[in-house]
Amino acid sequence: FNRLFVDGSPLSKRGIKRPIVAVFDSGLTGCLLIRPFWNFVQEYYATDLMDNAKDARNFHSVSITMKGMGGTFCNITSNVKDDPRQFYVNPIDLDWFDDEETGPYVIILGQTFL
Repeated sequence: FNRLFVDGSPLSKRGIKRPIVAVFDSGLTGCLLIRPFWNFVQEYYATDLMDNAKDARNFHSVSITMKGMGGTFCNITSNVKDDPRQFYVNPIDLDWFDDEETGPYVIILGQTFL
């Protein structure tokens, strides 16, 4: 995808040395971040946004802009205000990749994003 905003603040691509892959899962309600990506986001908000500190473990919104078919861009957003019962962001440990240190960051988007 092209851009990621958490609680209205853009997550800078600076420092991200891996591809980020979005997976849609209609059997999931909220949003899951593969553990290494979760750790990166936690560290990013703890260090880069000290002047606007947020508890990254308590996300309130996630917005993703991705390039679609034909080169057009699509914005997908979910937040606790619009969907308080189903919106959440949690880490997940996946064994999808042989090397967790070099595999892509994965964000799994559930029904609140569909």
